Amino acid sequence: MDNSITQYAIGELLDGRYLYIPSYQRGYRWTEKQVGDLLRDLLCFAYDAKADSDFYCLQPIIARRITDEHRIGEIFRTDSIDERIEKGVWEIIDGQQRLTTIYLLYKYLMAKKNWDEDTLKEEENGKELYHIIYATREESESFLNSLSLSMIGNDEPYAGNIDFYHMASAFRYIEKWIKTEGKRIDLRYKQRGSLDNVRNSLFALLNGMRDTKGGSIQVLWYELDNESTGSSIKEFQRINTGKIRLTDAELIKGLFLLNKNFASGDKYIRQSSLAIEWEFIENTLHANNFWFFLQKKGTDMPNRIDFLFSLIYKKHRLSGIAEEEWEEHLKEIDKEILDPKSSVIFRYYYDMFEGKQGEELQDAVATAWKDVMTVFRTLDDWFSTPAIYNYIGLLSQCGEDICRLVMHYDAMAETDTQDDFISYLIERIRFYLKGVKRDDDGNITNKYKDRKIIYRILLTLNIHLLNIQNSLLNSDSEIYKFPFDVLDAQDWDIEHIDSFHTNALKRDDLKEEWISTAMEDRRTSLTPEEKDLIDRRLSEHQLNEVIDILKRNAGEADADEEIKNGIGNLTLLDAETNRSYGNSLFCTKRRIIIDRIKQGVFVPVATQYIFAKFYDEKGTNRSIWSKDDMEAYQRYIVKMLSDYLPESN
Repeated sequence: MDNSITQYAIGELLDGRYLYIPSYQRGYRWTEKQVGDLLRDLLCFAYDAKADSDFYCLQPIIARRITDEHRIGEIFRTDSIDERIEKGVWEIIDGQQRLTTIYLLYKYLMAKKNWDEDTLKEEENGKELYHIIYATREESESFLNSLSLSMIGNDEPYAGNIDFYHMASAFRYIEKWIKTEGKRIDLRYKQRGSLDNVRNSLFALLNGMRDTKGGSIQVLWYELDNESTGSSIKEFQRINTGKIRLTDAELIKGLFLLNKNFASGDKYIRQSSLAIEWEFIENTLHANNFWFFLQKKGTDMPNRIDFLFSLIYKKHRLSGIAEEEWEEHLKEIDKEILDPKSSVIFRYYYDMFEGKQGEELQDAVATAWKDVMTVFRTLDDWFSTPAIYNYIGLLSQCGEDICRLVMHYDAMAETDTQDDFISYLIERIRFYLKGVKRDDDGNITNKYKDRKIIYRILLTLNIHLLNIQNSLLNSDSEIYKFPFDVLDAQDWDIEHIDSFHTNALKRDDLKEEWISTAMEDRRTSLTPEEKDLIDRRLSEHQLNEVIDILKRNAGEADADEEIKNGIGNLTLLDAETNRSYGNSLFCTKRRIIIDRIKQGVFVPVATQYIFAKFYDEKGTNRSIWSKDDMEAYQRYIVKMLSDYLPESN
């Protein structure tokens, strides 16, 4: 049989056929944007003026029909395959995301009509929604079948199953889109503005056949020769060239889970065990608190398990190379991995298994998977040990390649202790703080403009304080782990403690806002004379003079610019908190910070110490951040970070 290509309407695919998603394919991952784009295209096409023969064409579906009864029995794990054979079973090589989204939309529209499968057959001339079967995600078929409107109002996050999470999110978003964008498009086309009209228009379009008046949704169904069954992965790679390609991990999964990799006696047990372990790794990496202790702020990838395979590949490439040469080699390896045409990690595993058969192949797969689990368990052990977790998270923010740490950890595992590894981590932190400048008295002389190194100093301070607390209490409690996922979610940056320039307020509306906020905090401290003077200056619109009066009352005076730009006047803070107080007086900032802490907002421990005035050695004034405070805070930083900072210049 030769490859064939046929143009089908979606309505023609509604014949109860079975669509099999093989193990090498990613799970359902369409985002709200992709779902929304498809819905918008379909609804606009439904409303556009067009000839009866017009159709909306989806991207091609690449499939191979499965006719071998033994293989169909393996897919369905049953001997009752007559109905499946009659309806037809196809392996979907490309197009799963589109087919699943159409399925979700159709299930939603049926649910809104309160139709079950029998009603659909009766009302739509025998139509039956196709079935989607997953090679390694068996529960997904049941999950799709069970979709109902009750799920839309249920905030169940499905955090334990990433596939359910994306499917449920898309199903919920369909209703949200129809109620918002769908209604807007309906009104724009001067329709009835009815949500029911939007749903009925989409449903009619999905049910349309090639000869249906009013148009239909059609797709090019590219069917491969079912005799060349061994080339599905290669065909999938070839088809995806120039598109958003499969990640290496998704192809690697297909290599690991091929039936021939497992002895016949315990095939299903061992294959299922590997698939379950794969899912566990994916779900663990999907948790942001785990992911962001290994990744720099703002870093992500479509399939996070790719990160694990990149570590293993780098380990392979660095084997036998001296540590002092790793830096240069890692740069070259990263270039190879990022080359979309090379798929070097997939080829590494493909070559590892290629040509092997029987017991030799099974041993190779088992050994390779054992290596995957070993690296993952190393990361998991680090995550569970607060001191190591904190230091590795800090190094990740500095740009450290985790492979270096894995390699060093493996090399010292047999002879050295955990404390030795922690010492190595501190040595690496010291490497990233080599840009710190110090004068003869040991003071840090880097200024606000040296944002990169200042950021690292302040982050190191917060990490060190947590590790000290953990060490003093001899505890491995989760509360002493720095929340690197929060660091990523919030827009943290370096902020001035005492506003760098209140006189930098140029617009009158900003000055008036500053004055209003300051008056709330200083009203009870103002003398009658000051209040009277402020009223007169406000009536004369002398805003700068009013600001000066309030600052003098609070004890704040503009310190030297050099001092205010030094590290003694800098801290880490999230953007929302900073926006909430801007250039306010220190006492106002302190009030807002304390309120946010009470509300449960995370504020770094060093920043909490600042606004609690822990560094005020004289204990004289909680309302100002003076020059003395700045100097005391800087001395504290230098003292706390003595193990990490370079010596005085």
